[in-house]
Amino acid sequence: MNEVYLLWESYQTNELLPIGILKQIKENFSFQYLKTAEEAIKEGCFLPFPYTEDILYFDTLPDFFEQRILKGEFNSQKFALKKDDSKLNYLIYRDSIKNSDNFRIVSEEKYRKLF
Repeated sequence: MNEVYLLWESYQTNELLPIGILKQIKENFSFQYLKTAEEAIKEGCFLPFPYTEDILYFDTLPDFFEQRILKGEFNSQKFALKKDDSKLNYLIYRDSIKNSDNFRIVSEEKYRKLF
């Protein structure tokens, strides 16, 4: 898997809004906002990075995404995640939903089904 989609659920309408695409390019990452991110901002979404139409490049997985990855041997075994899986595979597990925000991260396949 080379890319995942960041979605945000609106507090006002409960509608899922696509925010951007995270791609892995060898050991590096890029992130590009989608136009619907502007709509999300108007509805109260705090974006992980300042909004730009440019592609953002990172040497490592940005903290916003890194802190959503399941850590530890116990979690890897419990959820059948392999150590050699890419970080993007870990990110889509259970959509990386946290109780503290309205973001989720999905695979391209799931994104196509939702939108």
